Amino acid sequence: MSENEKLEDLTTKLENYVKTNCEILKLQAVSHSSVIGSSLISGFLIAMTCFLLSLFIGLGVVFYLSTIFGNNYAGFGVVAGFLLIVVLVLVLARVSLIEKPLRNKIIENILRNTQSQDIIIETPSKLNNPD
Repeated sequence: MSENEKLEDLTTKLENYVKTNCEILKLQAVSHSSVIGSSLISGFLIAMTCFLLSLFIGLGVVFYLSTIFGNNYAGFGVVAGFLLIVVLVLVLARVSLIEKPLRNKIIENILRNTQSQDIIIETPSKLNNPD
């Protein structure tokens, strides 16, 4: 094999390597964006369902308490007071109750997706180089 043939072979292999790595990066980007997109959509649907559930349960409790107290405003006042207490607890303890668990879950998902991508990337190279 002459020097030119070796150089052409090396150039061809390098081009194939770069193209393959670009394709892998594109597939990884698509994979990560699909995971993020599906998580956002499913989270939004769950949040909307919980909101509607809470709204209708709250209205039911309001009207039930209004009939018990015999005053239409009393039920709304009791439920509003309860919701005010819940909001105050969430605001005061938001770091430990919301931010830290949410941050840990996001990091866990990113690391889990990165590790699964590493496994996918390593598999073809191991097939090409059976030691």
